[in-house]
Amino acid sequence: METQRYANLLYDESFKIVVGAPGNEPLLIRMIETLIPGKKITELTNLDKENHGMVASDKNTTFDLYCKSDNGERFIVEMQFAGHDSFRERMLVYATYPIRAQMDRRMREVEEDAKGVMDYSLHPVYVLSLLNFSLPHESGDALEEGLVSRYDIRNARNGELMTDALHFVFLELGRLEAREDEWDRCTTPLEKLAFSLKYMHLLKDRPEGYDDDTQRLLYKAGELAAMTQEQRRYYDNIMTTKFDILVMKDYARRQGLEEGKAEGIAEGLAKGLAEGEEKAKNEIAKKLLAAGMDAAAVAAVTGLEPAVVETL
Repeated sequence: METQRYANLLYDESFKIVVGAPGNEPLLIRMIETLIPGKKITELTNLDKENHGMVASDKNTTFDLYCKSDNGERFIVEMQFAGHDSFRERMLVYATYPIRAQMDRRMREVEEDAKGVMDYSLHPVYVLSLLNFSLPHESGDALEEGLVSRYDIRNARNGELMTDALHFVFLELGRLEAREDEWDRCTTPLEKLAFSLKYMHLLKDRPEGYDDDTQRLLYKAGELAAMTQEQRRYYDNIMTTKFDILVMKDYARRQGLEEGKAEGIAEGLAKGLAEGEEKAKNEIAKKLLAAGMDAAAVAAVTGLEPAVVETL
């Protein structure tokens, strides 16, 4: 990180530090417009501090970025480093929160107005997922430019749109064929956005030809030297944590394979991974607490339960 010029945007926390920083709304607007061709947004309002719980007993759900356009459209923008089972279903669950929030607000308005009539119309919700992996598809024609897959609610027979209220867009960075030194293979705005998100942290300068508004804003926002002292400290802690977890996972994997000789490779691998990752998270949490990070932030970074962090 000492010789690195640009931030690594492939992790959810670091992505939010850069793209979600105050003043970077124009960058987020340009990214959304690139992922949704034809979309024109003049203003975005950050809604991250809203309570996303579906009922009072629910824990708050924290999105990478959650915002509203000037005409009421909601956007959830997520960066996901590693794939996992049921990822699409997870994003479907995320989409229910801003939908329910709109209905809850309408219900309160009806209750306050004795003559009010419940209005079930919805402002569109867009879930934009930036993935450092590839989703499975039945065929290649599910992808635009080989990188983006889109889903909404349509008639199964003729494709008629049921409602404009819910849309999913997946930018699959794992499908980008260009390597870090092949920036010139990317010619469209979408390809250039994918390349920069995936490789920016490995570059010394913004590539030649990457000079549209999106690219200029992205590389300016990603400059590590431009971060505030607090942002840089938080970023460095995040990246150190991610690196330590990767090292511990590798150690756990090797330990699991060794134990697998005696008790079965599958069982040994699972045991090693589980024990190694848990130990890694606890050790990293202790380091972050000792460095002065508050317990809530440590819990968010490591994935540990707040009650566990308190005991450390």
